[in-house]
Amino acid sequence: MSEGRPDRPQPIALHRYALADQLVRLRSEAPFHTRGRDSLTLVRDPGFTLLLMVLKAGKGLPDHTAPGPISVLVLDGRVTFTSQSGPIELGPHDLITLPTRIPHEVMALEDSAILITIAQPITHTDPFGLEGERQADAQEQEQTRT
Repeated sequence: MSEGRPDRPQPIALHRYALADQLVRLRSEAPFHTRGRDSLTLVRDPGFTLLLMVLKAGKGLPDHTAPGPISVLVLDGRVTFTSQSGPIELGPHDLITLPTRIPHEVMALEDSAILITIAQPITHTDPFGLEGERQADAQEQEQTRT
């Protein structure tokens, strides 16, 4: 968990997130003003990560890959999402998806907020993510015994 943010990140469960409040907070923090971006991990689970990010115009995420399939939802502002398919301009409520390990970058054309989802990659040895479910079931059973 992040220091100063004891309520985040959470494992997957039923949670309600006041994203507008979180965006105000992120835009008021030092990293947004000094580095041009700030982020908050809302959910971190073995198979799923949900990240809220704010970007100043002209700032972004340099070329990188993700360990699993991703989605990027633009909440406000405008960004350019560039991958092997070339640049795509996205505005509010536009959503883009990308498979595992495809190089991509995101650049804010104006002050923007995005919601990034990263899924755990599926492997041929555990095609349905069942091992993670088995581990969670075992932990739950252990907790109920104690």
